[in-house]
Amino acid sequence: MEEEVSPAFKSSFTQGSYPSPDGTLIASIQGSCLVLQDASTGEVKRTTQLSNEVSTINFLKWSSPPLSLPVVEGDENKSNVLPSTSPSPSRILVADDQVIEVFDAHDEDWKATLNPGFGGIKYVDFAADADEVLVLSEFGLKVTIWSLKANFHVDLQHPKFGAKGFGYRPGTNHFALLTRPVAHDMLNLYSPESYTPIKSIELPTIDAQALKWSPNGRWIAILESASAGYRVLLYTANGHMFRTHEQPCVGLGLRTMEWSSDGDFLVLGGYDGSVIFLNNFLFNKVVEMRHTIEIKLMATDVWSEELSVLGERHYTLITPPVSLPTVDSLASDPVPKIGVSVISFCADGTLVATKDERMPNSIWVWSLESLAPLAILVQLSQVKAIQWHPSRGDLLAVVCGADPNSVNTTNMPSVYLWSRDWDYPRTIRVSTDILASNLWLRWIDKRVIETEGALEREFDSTYVEEEGERETGSAREPIRFIVGDKERYNIMTLTEVQPMIEE
Repeated sequence: MEEEVSPAFKSSFTQGSYPSPDGTLIASIQGSCLVLQDASTGEVKRTTQLSNEVSTINFLKWSSPPLSLPVVEGDENKSNVLPSTSPSPSRILVADDQVIEVFDAHDEDWKATLNPGFGGIKYVDFAADADEVLVLSEFGLKVTIWSLKANFHVDLQHPKFGAKGFGYRPGTNHFALLTRPVAHDMLNLYSPESYTPIKSIELPTIDAQALKWSPNGRWIAILESASAGYRVLLYTANGHMFRTHEQPCVGLGLRTMEWSSDGDFLVLGGYDGSVIFLNNFLFNKVVEMRHTIEIKLMATDVWSEELSVLGERHYTLITPPVSLPTVDSLASDPVPKIGVSVISFCADGTLVATKDERMPNSIWVWSLESLAPLAILVQLSQVKAIQWHPSRGDLLAVVCGADPNSVNTTNMPSVYLWSRDWDYPRTIRVSTDILASNLWLRWIDKRVIETEGALEREFDSTYVEEEGERETGSAREPIRFIVGDKERYNIMTLTEVQPMIEE
C-alpha cells in the first residue's frame, strides 16, 4: 500500500479539523480564523476572521446533507425514495460557550451570529437542516432551536440529556425529546420547522437513558436505566406504545443500543458483555452473541499487534485458543469498566464492530451473515475510537491511546486499518510530530453522483448490477483521511497497489 502524506497543518482547535460531508473541503481553526482547505490538495481556499466575541472555540460543526429516505407511511416497499434534487447550503458552525457564528462554505457574504444569552452553551449543532441550529444550555435548563431562515427561536424546557436524549425523524424531521419536568420521564413530539407540540407521553420508566429513531422513521427506541435490567421500550412514530422488550439478567442490564444501518435490527449491548439482536417487526430476539475472554473458534481471525525490536508495529495472526487481555474495574470508577460500550455498523450493514470495556484493547468484528465473530483486533494500548468508512462498507479504522508500557510509543503514533478484503490488517505510521496520546482520525469521503442512472442505483437498494456492466480490473479509489492531535494534522492518502478484480 502506497502512502502519501501532506505537510503538517496547524490547528488551534483541540478537537482537530473536520472534512465536509461531500469530502471536498476541510474546516479548521487557525488562530482567530476559520480556514477552509481543498481536501485533495490541502490548498487554502478561504480564510474568515472570527468575531472578537468568540474566544476559546468549543464547537466546530458542518451541516449535514438532507435526509435521503423520506418515510412513506404504511408501505415499506416504497421507503427508498429519491431525495430532493434542490441544492442544500453547506454551512459551518463555530461556537464558544456564549456565542455562535454560522458561515456558508460557498457564499463568503453570508453569516449569522447567535447569542443564546442566559444559560450559556453546553452543546450546539445544526438541527433538522442547515437552516436550523440547536443549542442545549448549561445545566440542561432548556433546548433552543434557532431558525436561520425565518429568524425566530423556540425554547423547549426540561431536556433530560444532551444529544442522546433527542432526535429527528428521518424523512419528515419531526422532533422527539426526552424530558423530566417532575418525577416522571416524558417523551415529547414536535412538528418540523415550527416545533409545535404534537404529543407528550408519560413513560413507564425508572430513568430513561437514551432515545433513537429507527432509520426508516417508523420506531422510537427508548433505553431504560441499567438498574432496571434488560429493558427497552418501542414506540410508533406518532407516540403509541408498541412493545417493551425485557429479559432477566444478573446485575446491571443494558449499557447501549444501536439500530443497524438498514434498520432491520435493534441491537442491545449489556453490562454482562452480551450483544442482542432484535428484529424490527415484533422486536423478538433473533440471536444473542457474547464477548468471551477466551477465544476458541478456529473460524475467528485473532490479530495481535506486536512491536519489533526495531520499533516497527505489525499484526500477527494467533491460532485459538487465545485469552484476551483484561482490566479490572475498581469500585471508585464512576463508570464500571465492564459491558459493551461501542456498537458500530458498517455502511452496508453487513458487519458490526463492538468493544467490551473488560477488554479495552480489543475490537470485535462480527459478521451478520454468519452471526459469529469474523475478526478480533488486539492492540498494545487501549482503543480510543473506531470508525467505519462512510461508503466503503468493509473498511474499519482503529485509533488507540499511547501505550503506557512502551517508552517508544509517544514517538510512534499509528492508526490501524482492517478490511474484510485484505489478507491482514494494516498499521499506518503517522508523523512523529503528532502526539499519540491525543490522536484522532476522520475519513474524507468524496462521493460524486454524476448521472441520473447512478443516482437511482445509489438510493435504490433493490437495484442489481448486471454482469459485465462494471469494468473489471479497475482499482479502488484511494483511501483518504485526516489525522492529527490538538495542534496539527496531516491529510493522508493510501493507494492499494493491487487493484480489486471483480469476477
